[in-house]
Amino acid sequence: MERPLHNAYNETIPTNTITMGHAMKRVLILTAFILSGCASTPPTTVNIDQPPSVKPDSASTMMAGVSSVDITPPPGLPMAGYSMMANKGKGFRTRLKARTLYLDDGKGRSMALVQMDMFAGSLLLQHKVASAVAEKTGLNPGDIAVIGTHTHSAPSNYHHNDFYNKHASSGIGFEERYLEFMTARIVEGVEQAWAERKPAKIATGRKDIYGYNRNRSLSSYVLNPGQEYASDVFKAVNPSLYMIRVDGLDSDGTYKPMGAFSSFSVHATTLSALVDVYNADLFGYAQRELEWAVEKDYDTSWPVIHALATGTHGDMAPALADHNDRLFGHAPVNWKASKELGQGIGREAIGLFKELEGKLSTDLALRTATREINIMEENSAGNAEICSQPFAGNALAGGAYERRTPWLAAVPVLQGGNALSRRTFSTDGCQGNKRILGFSALQPLFEPTKSFPTTVLFQLMQVNDMAIVPLPFEITADSGRRMRDAIFDAYKNAGNTSLDNIAVISTSNGYFGYTTTPEEYDRQNYEGGHTLYGRYTTPYLVNRLGQLAEDSLKTEELEELLPRWTYTLKTGAFMPEKVLPQGSRAALTDPAFNEADESHEEDYIAFRWSDAAPFAIKLHEPLVSIETKTSAGWQPLVVEDIPVNDQGYDIEVRLVDTEGDGMAEWETRWYNPLPMDKGDYRFVIEPRNGSGAIYSKVF
Repeated sequence: MERPLHNAYNETIPTNTITMGHAMKRVLILTAFILSGCASTPPTTVNIDQPPSVKPDSASTMMAGVSSVDITPPPGLPMAGYSMMANKGKGFRTRLKARTLYLDDGKGRSMALVQMDMFAGSLLLQHKVASAVAEKTGLNPGDIAVIGTHTHSAPSNYHHNDFYNKHASSGIGFEERYLEFMTARIVEGVEQAWAERKPAKIATGRKDIYGYNRNRSLSSYVLNPGQEYASDVFKAVNPSLYMIRVDGLDSDGTYKPMGAFSSFSVHATTLSALVDVYNADLFGYAQRELEWAVEKDYDTSWPVIHALATGTHGDMAPALADHNDRLFGHAPVNWKASKELGQGIGREAIGLFKELEGKLSTDLALRTATREINIMEENSAGNAEICSQPFAGNALAGGAYERRTPWLAAVPVLQGGNALSRRTFSTDGCQGNKRILGFSALQPLFEPTKSFPTTVLFQLMQVNDMAIVPLPFEITADSGRRMRDAIFDAYKNAGNTSLDNIAVISTSNGYFGYTTTPEEYDRQNYEGGHTLYGRYTTPYLVNRLGQLAEDSLKTEELEELLPRWTYTLKTGAFMPEKVLPQGSRAALTDPAFNEADESHEEDYIAFRWSDAAPFAIKLHEPLVSIETKTSAGWQPLVVEDIPVNDQGYDIEVRLVDTEGDGMAEWETRWYNPLPMDKGDYRFVIEPRNGSGAIYSKVF
């Protein structure tokens, strides 16, 4: 019998394993998947104004700007990625950020690449941001990409379709107030990057790195023709780390780094479904490693950004210890392993960043091509045709390798890759051998055709010799390779040799589930079961991208948008009530030390205080730091040139309980603290709502 675990205040806390009673409840997920279609929520209609076509007020030289804004939401929002298995966020550990790289080539073209520490981009968000910033910045909708890292520890529920507002997270319905929160934050970031633009230099590059991702669906991957490394999950990967480095002109007349936009193909799933605080997963560590190192090494006078996005990560798991299928429970939440892997990617990114120094140039050529398509209606492209009726497969319910849905995945017909999860008859249609979840006659009764995602914003964004290709799918490695080949072929056939690298990026400007190659699809692993539009989705996308590339080389401007941006969606309510605090802020406990019980856990010191309830606490603003007592008095604690505060890795903030007068009890934890016998320390809680700072007792 497992002994109960306790926190620093001797309160019983859940273990990092699922008990049989808890796990058996997961069996209800399949029923919930089907019956949730019956859930009645009031609809709302979102109308977004399309901005008129504009031209940037372009300088005569290359300009660039960067920004990083905090998008950490209030507690209580359902986290996405693990669907109904996910928790609602109780707070945060590594903050969620949106980083923008703005570029102007000095020839009348500009673009903004927005990377978010989110489950996915959102078509609604892309459209609302584009509409809001057009007049000031001169950016057209096709010049803006909104890209999610696919962290499974951030909210969702802001999609342009009911299907993923229902099934991506642990909450059902579109949360309009959350969309407005995200829109305001990202508009601020884009406009800041534009306003702070300066003369700049740029370099692009790529290097292959191994040991950070592995193929989680090797039995599908090996069905592709001509694949090497059939038995090595660490080599059957997309190893490419792509990067755009930008340096800006400082006031002293020298160019110093402003930051980088980069991509690497790995799932942001180092933390299991048991995690209960918002975080950026391994991407948060990889981003901050470069930002801190570059600020220190180059002594920059501005904050540096590392906008690290995911790539073709569909079958790319993080290279953690193999936890096997976990059919009856979840792996522990292992922050230490997440940090180690993320820091490793960060070090590789720092290396590439420095390698690009010798390639920096003031020459910049930009090209964007955009085609917005309702793929349900326009479901043919060249020789490929996708289904006009999307379906979720049985393998979706069972979950992906290692991150299975407990107990459901033990049912053979729901377990991806199991022979019983595939049909052996009527396999000639566009859905091939996919066994339809709930049967093809019944699923549309609970998941109407109109509930599925339909609109894809196809973009090709060229920055000198590199093309960024954002798509709203989780793209498998070989699917991405075929997309790159199609674009390269289009350029080659046009006699254009300007491209050296193409970074295909998943979960951008929306979310559509997966796309696999036809060969991978036939295996019906999780990725194939979650390819909604059927066996020929990748060939269809390949043809669309090839045609977009070909057409873009025939004209100076290519932006084809749907005539209206109007979406009717069923709603949900997850944002906290707008209640202002009536009580007083105050410390509630002395700092208390909690020693780790297991090898994957970390020591921490906890402190609790009373403060404003979730609406008014404003988690997207700095809140907690550690101070140390010196001969000059109390000073911010800095360890290895990095301040110990909630902008880093080891400060967590979580909601304990709400109170009736607009107040709440909060807890902050300092993980991996310095030894208490090595100095005097205290927690500092920043001012809020007109009240001054709170200081803990000295420890």
